[in-house]
Amino acid sequence: MGAHALDSGTFRETVGSAVGTIMGCKVSDLVRPAYPSMDERSRVMEAAHLMAERDLGSVVVTREGRPVGIFTERDLLKRVVSLGLDPATVILSEVCSRNLVSIAHDSSCREAVRAMQANLCRRLLVYRNDQFMGVLKLTDLAHAMAGRGYRSDLLVNAMGLITFALAIGVIAALLFQFPEVYHMAARNPGP
Repeated sequence: MGAHALDSGTFRETVGSAVGTIMGCKVSDLVRPAYPSMDERSRVMEAAHLMAERDLGSVVVTREGRPVGIFTERDLLKRVVSLGLDPATVILSEVCSRNLVSIAHDSSCREAVRAMQANLCRRLLVYRNDQFMGVLKLTDLAHAMAGRGYRSDLLVNAMGLITFALAIGVIAALLFQFPEVYHMAARNPGP
C-alpha cells in the first residue's frame, strides 16, 4: 500500500461522514431561532425600519407573543406602497400575510422543500410540539444544500482520484513485470 493510500477505516469514516452530511440535513439545524417579531398593532413603518436596519426580508407578526402572520417585503410593496397607503398609519395586522405554513423541527430539509413547493412560499415557521422555534427560509435551505452538494462533489472527486491511483498502480505493476514476462515468453516460444 502506498504512503498516500487511505486505510479502510479512514475510507469508511470519510464516506460515512459525507453520506451522513448529505442525507442528514434537518430543519432544526437551519432554523433561525432569534428571528425578529413585532406585535400585530405595530405600524408598517416600524417594521420597515427594523427590516432595513437588520437587512431582513420579513418579520414575524405576533399577538400575545404567538405568531399570527408574517410581514414581508412583498407585502410592503403589494399591500402598502402599490395601494398608496401610509406606512406610518397602517398597522401590520391589516397587511401581513396570514397563510402561515409551518413544519416540525425534526423534519428533513427535503420535507421542508416539498412544503415550500406545495404552498408556494419561501418561509416556514418551525415548531417543536406547540413551541414556536423560529423561521426557516428558502435561502437557508439553498445554502445548506449547495454546501452539501459541494461536499458530495469532493467525495466523488476523491473516489475518482482513488480509482485513478489504483489503475496507475496496476499499470505500473504490469510494466514492472513486463520485462520478466517478455523474457519468459522468449525462452519458451510455444508450439
